[in-house]
Amino acid sequence: MTASYLRKRDNLKRLLRPRHIAYIGGSQVAGSLAASRASGFDGELWVVNPVRDEIGGLQTCARIEDLPQAPDAALIALSPERSIEAVSALASIGAGGAVCMAAGFAELGDSGADLQQRLQRAAGDLAMIGPNCMGILNLFDGAAVWGSGGHLEPPGTPGAAIISQSGAFLYGITNVEQGFPLGYAISTGNQAVIDMADCIEAVIADQRVRAIGLYLEGLEDGAALGRACWQAMEKGIPVIAMKGGDTASAEAVAISHTSAMVVERDLWQAFSKRYGLVAVSTPKAMVEALKLLTIGGVPRGNRLSAITYSGGLNSLIAAQSPELGLQLQPPTPDNADRLRAQLPEIVAVANPLDLNLPWSSKTGMSLQHGEQIADCLTTLATDAADMATMFLDVPRPDELGTERDWYPSMEAMAKVKQALDIPCAVAGILPEGLAPDLRRHLIDLGIAPLLGFSDAMNALSVAARVGEIQRARSALSEPGDLLTRAGHSDTAAAARMLDEAVSKSELSRYGLRTTEFRIAGRDQAVDAAADLGFPVAVKLLSERISHKAGIGGVRLSLESPTEVENALSDIVAAAKKHGGVDIERFLVERMIEAPRAEYIIGIKQQAALGLALMIGRGGVGAEELKHHATLLLPLVESDLADAMADIGLNASTPGYASMLAAIGSVAAYAIDNRERLQSLDVNPVIITAAGDAIAADGLIVLTEEKADAR
Repeated sequence: MTASYLRKRDNLKRLLRPRHIAYIGGSQVAGSLAASRASGFDGELWVVNPVRDEIGGLQTCARIEDLPQAPDAALIALSPERSIEAVSALASIGAGGAVCMAAGFAELGDSGADLQQRLQRAAGDLAMIGPNCMGILNLFDGAAVWGSGGHLEPPGTPGAAIISQSGAFLYGITNVEQGFPLGYAISTGNQAVIDMADCIEAVIADQRVRAIGLYLEGLEDGAALGRACWQAMEKGIPVIAMKGGDTASAEAVAISHTSAMVVERDLWQAFSKRYGLVAVSTPKAMVEALKLLTIGGVPRGNRLSAITYSGGLNSLIAAQSPELGLQLQPPTPDNADRLRAQLPEIVAVANPLDLNLPWSSKTGMSLQHGEQIADCLTTLATDAADMATMFLDVPRPDELGTERDWYPSMEAMAKVKQALDIPCAVAGILPEGLAPDLRRHLIDLGIAPLLGFSDAMNALSVAARVGEIQRARSALSEPGDLLTRAGHSDTAAAARMLDEAVSKSELSRYGLRTTEFRIAGRDQAVDAAADLGFPVAVKLLSERISHKAGIGGVRLSLESPTEVENALSDIVAAAKKHGGVDIERFLVERMIEAPRAEYIIGIKQQAALGLALMIGRGGVGAEELKHHATLLLPLVESDLADAMADIGLNASTPGYASMLAAIGSVAAYAIDNRERLQSLDVNPVIITAAGDAIAADGLIVLTEEKADAR
């Protein structure tokens, strides 16, 4: 770590947990100033404005240099040019960090890129968030270095952190969610100086943080983000993530099968698996999962005890649980007997449990008997559950206090948590099923208040997945850093395609087994076929045509010289039809004996994540099959085993060891050539009856080397 990095890291800690905050700007800073006051910030607050004597009830300083001392944190609400000046002044007096709110930088493209570079240079060692962001809320300590006021709710402890490239995403959560223990909200914007990885490393150093949510719009430095997420997982802090823009339509038409098949969604899923993230698809799903993990903790397994007051809802829970990875284990036989002795006869002992109790009773258990309910729910879950959740919509408060009838049941969940030390929740079936004050009451009891049946079920599923990841990863070492190109060089540079013969020869040097072949002109092709021995395949050989079979440039299983001659004529005609290409060279190869299955191994280069390896079912229809798995390099052994299983290969599958060796050879070539490699296909890799994995075709696409500047 460089000295500059260490200074910037220390300054980020000052920014996140400031002793004093300076607000630099005009009327816009008044809301943020008021938010810090309302949230109970007990440090010093200052305002810098050259033309106004007072803002928000505070006397202003005319210049940054006039502040009583270098602030730990500063909010800059100025134009882009004046923001650069303010950042420079703060850096020169030794401030900790700053939030630059202004838009108009690199998000505008080339027109704003120069401004952002100037902003970066001005920051020096200043821990600057932004530009183009909302800023930072530290609700643990009541500090709002934030672009507005709002309804800010102290979380108590522990709490969650959400780090988002989108300010609007956080603005909605902080102003709408109630009874959500949010400790940090960080809007990173353009990430000119401080990025998401820096923020993760900073918040996991705060022992009050129990879970982290991420919203990403793009990835710039996957290696740094991966290291930070791994550090969080090693500390037992789950990372729940949502990514925008990861649709299957995000990629343009590509030369290779791999580039066409491996789209942004595949890369994101591979990144998440490698570094232990759990993905969600909506902001509300993230909030509910963070709530459960923060308040309840990480479950030890996926067994759920579900309690309802509705037989109909039980059928929904039973139907959805398997696909969500949740196991509804019935109570143990002994515990089932105890439950039958405790519960009214009308209550069937099962999981989910329909706790169909009367409102009141003089002879047996009713809704009013909290201690007895707690005992029953504990019995239900003992030795059968890793989580317990009660699904219930509580009526809005009225003059009769009807809502209070349900409190003993809900409060009984606290006794379950205390007795069994498992995450416990009360979930509103509808999003409005638990009033805000009730949510806060449950949090005080250590019970997670979840909102909405689907989001609650997804939160339980996410929690179970987090537990599975943490158990699986606990014995593993950190994955190697992702292999991005030096300086993130342009992966869209001009491409140079190697023909099949050169591609296969290059890969064979790394141990990949290929077919025996000859390169021949039209006049030598028949002799080459005879020398190899029939049956043979004949293919056009070109650095211009990538998908040979698609234009009729491949002929297979040729049994005689005549068939070879006819194939040559057909291939030449097909190439003429396809853009008028003249074919002068051919690849003649012996057909592979006793083929049993076809696979594809590919590599794709992505700027932020480096090299992605894809394996899948192969052949000419590989793209249509859509049966593939994606991994990032360098490979993680357990992830590779899972990916092989995903496409139907396991240790008992013929050719499994040979496929592993072939994958290793392709990965080794890619790693050694990563500065120029754009994409690579080995398709098909044919598994024979003898269990050999033989590459029948290959395609390497490199970045064109630039001519020497002389």
